[in-house]
Amino acid sequence: MNSLTLAERVAVTDKLDYTVLRYLIENRDRFEFIPKDVLKDDLGLSDKELQISILRLIKNGALLKKKIRGKDSFSITFTGLDIVATKSLYSKKIVKNLGIIIGEGKESRVMFGYDFEGNTVVVKYHRIGRKSFKKKIENFPTKNWVSMTLENARREYEALQCVKSNMGYVPSPIGFSTNAVVMEYFEGRPLYRAEVENPENVLNNVLATLRVAYLYCGGITHGDLSQYNVMVNGQGDTIVIDWPQATRSETKLGRDIERILLYFEKEFLIEKNIEEVTNYVKGSS
Repeated sequence: MNSLTLAERVAVTDKLDYTVLRYLIENRDRFEFIPKDVLKDDLGLSDKELQISILRLIKNGALLKKKIRGKDSFSITFTGLDIVATKSLYSKKIVKNLGIIIGEGKESRVMFGYDFEGNTVVVKYHRIGRKSFKKKIENFPTKNWVSMTLENARREYEALQCVKSNMGYVPSPIGFSTNAVVMEYFEGRPLYRAEVENPENVLNNVLATLRVAYLYCGGITHGDLSQYNVMVNGQGDTIVIDWPQATRSETKLGRDIERILLYFEKEFLIEKNIEEVTNYVKGSS
């Protein structure tokens, strides 16, 4: 089943498989790998029922199997998280169908989706921990990779909700489940690849968004702001994407401001006083 799309993997996951995956998520702090006999007893399944489900989930790429102290034990995979999230989004009437992958990295997979009215949306599946950068793991020193992934997704969704509700320039969040965040589709290009007719306006929109986040969302900042996560379309509309690292850190706020000002100075010869901009973002001027 390695060649199946996520939508096809979801389609071949039945009710029992889904129950097993949900159990693994909910009990992630008890075991990294849960022994087969614990699964069987806690879920009240027969040997045959559990074995059929486990074989199907392993073939589907949703489970990992490992021998621990002589016992077959199992852990959910990123694909397993994606399946649970997708089924949940469908049951909540948020996403009806999935489309193609439009972006993939060490920390997320981004896909087109379609809601129940046929509108295009973006579905971002977070993937933190096992294949992520060391600095990300250090942000969660006492948590396993499943908890890191779920927390990252929730952080991004909550940041988008707050910034958008206070008129910041971010994609509208539509829904959230497990490791997936659903948001509006913005047809544009990353700033570093975009043809920008009015760079001053784009910069003002970015700084206004930082100001909204800081003043109205409890002092948060983006945490990783750069030309790679500012999107611009042909009309000059601007949004700031990728908020999973949103944090309440004065140091990172300063870095966000410095990094984006340096880019606009280098690429568009727009010079701003960093102290004045920082005061604006913090509401001190």
